[in-house]
Amino acid sequence: MEKIAIISDIHGNFSGLQTVMTDIENSGCNRIVCLGDLVDGGDYNDEVVRFLRDNQIACVRGNHDEFNNLELAKDVQDFIDSLPDEIVELDKIYTHISPRIKKNTISSPVEAWNVFCEISYRIVFVGHVHVPLIFGEKCEEFGSSTVYEFNYGEPFHLDLKDRYVISVGAVGYGRDQIKKLRYVIYNQTENSVEFRAVDGELLPLGFWAFF
Repeated sequence: MEKIAIISDIHGNFSGLQTVMTDIENSGCNRIVCLGDLVDGGDYNDEVVRFLRDNQIACVRGNHDEFNNLELAKDVQDFIDSLPDEIVELDKIYTHISPRIKKNTISSPVEAWNVFCEISYRIVFVGHVHVPLIFGEKCEEFGSSTVYEFNYGEPFHLDLKDRYVISVGAVGYGRDQIKKLRYVIYNQTENSVEFRAVDGELLPLGFWAFF
């Protein structure tokens, strides 16, 4: 059974990352993928990046990794510069904002529909939004997609005849009222995703938290 923990938007929150890593270990995950925005927000940017690098955690580059005013250590900046924009595995793609050529934030059923129209992957995992979301291609309304509800800590089973965009939430801070560290476990054997909400240290919301 392969269980993949998918984390995103750490933003220098090393304490939150350590807490999430403990939950990932306790959940029996085989590997981890990080969807970007490792830095820019908290005070421990170098520590976050070095931890991910030294533990050989696959990462993609986020917009805050690419554009910031930070003075990072050279080895940290070199690692960030080496990160890809996306990771593709068969019918799945992992990326930060969007797999589309035009990188619009995927926070609405209409933009998810745009993704389904432009790409052929069955499952798209994204970060950036800082809110957990599941969009499905099957929808009764033209020009839109279905927003699925889920329960934290319970598997959401994916329909093999549907396609999905899954926003995994954030380790750094959320943009909703749930004050938890959040990530996703993708169970490839059972074809399910489980959203995790973990108690831990969040970054304080500043003006940058809404961009």
